[in-house]
Amino acid sequence: MLPQYGEKHEHNSLITPSRMLEHRRQYGRLPSSTPPKTIICCFQGRFVKETLDTMAHRQCDGCFSKLFYLTDYPSTAIAELASGAPAAVAKMEEFIAWGVTEFISIGVAGSLQSKAGIGDLIVCDKAVRDEGTSYHYLPPTKYIHAPRRMTNKLINLLKKAELPHLIGTSWTTDSFYRQTAEEVKHFQKENVLTVEMETAALFALAHFYQVDLGTLLVIGDSHDGELWQPHLEDERPRKGLRSLLNIALEASKQ
Repeated sequence: MLPQYGEKHEHNSLITPSRMLEHRRQYGRLPSSTPPKTIICCFQGRFVKETLDTMAHRQCDGCFSKLFYLTDYPSTAIAELASGAPAAVAKMEEFIAWGVTEFISIGVAGSLQSKAGIGDLIVCDKAVRDEGTSYHYLPPTKYIHAPRRMTNKLINLLKKAELPHLIGTSWTTDSFYRQTAEEVKHFQKENVLTVEMETAALFALAHFYQVDLGTLLVIGDSHDGELWQPHLEDERPRKGLRSLLNIALEASKQ
């Protein structure tokens, strides 16, 4: 069980994001811009590019070159993050140290249940901690719950927009290519709705730093059955991501 040094939660970090930003400042790499209030985090680089092709924006300078301020949403920026919990959390730690207080994560997940079809919208309210990153922020538990304020806001906005959606648990794993049929069946029996690679760690980070965060997902592939069925290039997941972005933008205004 992680972490190997079980007493680590009682001690402060040796390396801090604040110290890293100070180091970058000394070398002229800290952004000259002020931090946005809200960052919408996305793990699909192609979708971020398509979005920026249609929205007025300004690229952040310095060490946050994959952060883009949205002209029509003055307090909001969208960030392209690398897939996987360790890289995503490390970058978000730096955003928090910079002064960002609110995050909305939008991404693609696999379906574990027949009721969650390709292109369906999901609000994650709980995650199975089957990755390693979250255990370095909070003591071991099987599940971690989403921060409530942002999650409730996103649910209310989806309802207001009359966008059909599901609310449920996601299985967060570190290894895309080591999801076994036996694991899938196990989590299906536990009524886990989706599988992805970041959410449990993002929830842990948000609780650790007491920042607001919510996770929205769209189904891009299916594990409901004996075979994996990818639909990642279909229009339905892309359409779902656009809907989730619109909800995230609306949430960032409130």
